[in-house]
Amino acid sequence: MLDKIYLDDGQIILDASSVSPSDIHTYLVSIGCKYPEKLESIAGQIYLMTSEAWQGRYIPFFVSVDSLWHTLRAKDQEPEHYFVIGISSQDMDALRDRLKFYFALRSMLKGLCHHEGDDAQPMKYIFFSSKESYLTKLEIPYAMSIDDFLSINFDGLAISRAETLKSAVHQDDDVHCDERKHVMREALVEFFKDEESRNFGCLMSGVKEFYQAYSERYKVYVSKFSVNKILSEIENERVSFLCKIQDAIMSQQTKAFAIPGGVVAVGAILRFSKNSWDFLIIFTGLLITTWMISSLNKNVTKHIDLLGEEFKKSVSKYNDVIVGIEDVRAEIERSRVKLDTSSVDAKKKLSSLTRIAWMILVLVTLLLIERSERIISHDLDQAIKAFSVFVS
Repeated sequence: MLDKIYLDDGQIILDASSVSPSDIHTYLVSIGCKYPEKLESIAGQIYLMTSEAWQGRYIPFFVSVDSLWHTLRAKDQEPEHYFVIGISSQDMDALRDRLKFYFALRSMLKGLCHHEGDDAQPMKYIFFSSKESYLTKLEIPYAMSIDDFLSINFDGLAISRAETLKSAVHQDDDVHCDERKHVMREALVEFFKDEESRNFGCLMSGVKEFYQAYSERYKVYVSKFSVNKILSEIENERVSFLCKIQDAIMSQQTKAFAIPGGVVAVGAILRFSKNSWDFLIIFTGLLITTWMISSLNKNVTKHIDLLGEEFKKSVSKYNDVIVGIEDVRAEIERSRVKLDTSSVDAKKKLSSLTRIAWMILVLVTLLLIERSERIISHDLDQAIKAFSVFVS
């Protein structure tokens, strides 16, 4: 349809003489004409310059590159449709690439800036950077002439970088969004620090340097974030293993309370017991209790050793870390030392509980033997006396 649009004395006209009205209507609506019926039509020639017919009064046809530039340069976004009548399709494609590059960087700056220009000083982005209690103000004007705009050299890679920067700023659903914007602002301030003329054209010409500076800064941030996250994970795993060890010790200490309780029960029974079988039952019960506590302590000791092995396996997944490896290794070593120390202390406590249990068993056994001998001796004396009485 563009081949039927031409210039005539400053007017942009669509030759509709050989095209059906429905096709004309469909085409005009597709490029933003809200009221096609408001366009003047004379003898099959449709005059397209009636702004009231177009959405937002924006007419996507221009008589020259200069008129297009002065209309589009102040817009926040690249319009979906725009055409310069009279230039080749190759030149139009090159112009579209240039404007795509321009609006991608504009969108990036708009998403980063703290303020925009006002009526007194329009077409600029304003940034503030605080470093060491010193506030820096950066103003980047984006107004430029068509000659300056067309003189900027760029390639397809520059457009790709600009689109990447734009996406990085507007990716709001990312948890790193605010930090990424901060890193990019700092890179922007650093980029313009050495520039004599701080304007948008400098950024377009130096997008490669700015992109590299931002990428390096962001890699450093991501590396630090990753290392801090790994260190936090290691610490959480260490705390988890230490809690498991502590829980095991507390559980065994609770079970060990059965021994003093058994001793108290033995003392109460011995006061009234006058039968050796009672002593045997007491000894058997206390022996089983001591043996169970001793066996459980051995199992817990093995469990503590297994926890140590599990911790080593758990942190082995960080062996492939490249950035911050020294910090990660240092944290792993600190955690290992704390875990080993806690394991040794736990084993000592379990060993002490086991020894105490067996010592109590030995003491009670000696006491039972002593009481048994007294009872047996008393029974023998009674038997001898009874036998003597019987004989006499």
